[in-house]
Amino acid sequence: MKKMLPGVGVFGSTSLIRCIVPILKACGFKVIAIWSSTEEDAKELAKDLGIPLSTSKVDEVLLHKDVDLVVLSCSPHIQSPIAVKALNIGKHVLCGMPAGSGEKSAHKMVNAARYYPRLMSLICHGLRFLPVISKMKKLIQEDDYVGDITVCEVKVHCGSLQHDKFDWMCDELMGGGTLNTIGSSIIDVITFVTGLKALKVHGMLKTFTKQTDKIKGIREITSDDFCSFQMEMEDDACVNVVVNAHIPGNFIQEILICGTKGHLIVRGTDLFGQKSDHTKEDLLLFDRTGIKEEVKFGILEKIRKEIPSPYLKGVIRMIESVKDAFDREEQRQIWCSEPLHLAATFEDYFYTQTIIEAIKKSSKTKEWVKVVMVTDELEEYTTPVLRQTAVP
Repeated sequence: MKKMLPGVGVFGSTSLIRCIVPILKACGFKVIAIWSSTEEDAKELAKDLGIPLSTSKVDEVLLHKDVDLVVLSCSPHIQSPIAVKALNIGKHVLCGMPAGSGEKSAHKMVNAARYYPRLMSLICHGLRFLPVISKMKKLIQEDDYVGDITVCEVKVHCGSLQHDKFDWMCDELMGGGTLNTIGSSIIDVITFVTGLKALKVHGMLKTFTKQTDKIKGIREITSDDFCSFQMEMEDDACVNVVVNAHIPGNFIQEILICGTKGHLIVRGTDLFGQKSDHTKEDLLLFDRTGIKEEVKFGILEKIRKEIPSPYLKGVIRMIESVKDAFDREEQRQIWCSEPLHLAATFEDYFYTQTIIEAIKKSSKTKEWVKVVMVTDELEEYTTPVLRQTAVP
């Protein structure tokens, strides 16, 4: 008899949720319930995505007897408490980014994950699952393709991240902006492929578009639509990142890693490399998957346009790995960690969030800021957090 996969409850109405639900269904998961901040939104989402139960009450999803896996992509200040609460009552958790509203929320998520290590607690950093990123990591850390890392440069060009209505994406304090949404993935992937941690950062965040045709009047956008930051890494490596959300049209993302022996560069979902003694770049990995793969999973064209191709393809591969992780164990709620060895954990999110907070501080003070992981404070939150969020 074929093993049943865990039932899924989803939280949020973002493009990521509209993308993940069809992928989950195509992989064989049964999506049981969906939550949104209002009953109207929840009902509309449930109808569009073919989900039996819709609600605006968190516990109706969390306490549902058939929900074993919780997928979150909603306002960060809501997402973190739901993630902690879900872990406390024995549910597996997948979190979209940004996962929380600051370092304290990251503390709480890490503590809950540490307290329940047998539960899945992962961040949806899809870039880690792209073949080009895995290949780049192997070439750098195992094959010594670039030698000692010297310079990392990342360039991201995209259109506006704002929606037609004022929401958390418009508000800096609620987790919106290019740094939180795109910069967090870049910070994560740089550490992932290089194996190096940041020591100091310097950043500049700007909000050039404060109102739009749809967002005006008393409402004003405070989240950044341009960010530029530098990181001094271990082993004297340096990183320069620019995220520019003022270029509508095709999404452009390039990740360049230079070293003493050569360089590697990911353009979109293709990988190129050049040794120092060669005169031209070589194509090291070409992404043969096209739009057919995305269509196969039932992702609507509108959603495919809203989520850049590298991130969408990464999410597809991550959900496939989640399915594999549960398939390898006989019991419904038990999972195998090996298929998800590439995934970002809550610990990785805590590291990324620490850097983001340091970049924000640097942007305000116009000075370099040291990256300090306050690990000794984590234990202060453990007992009260678990007690406060436990469901009676």
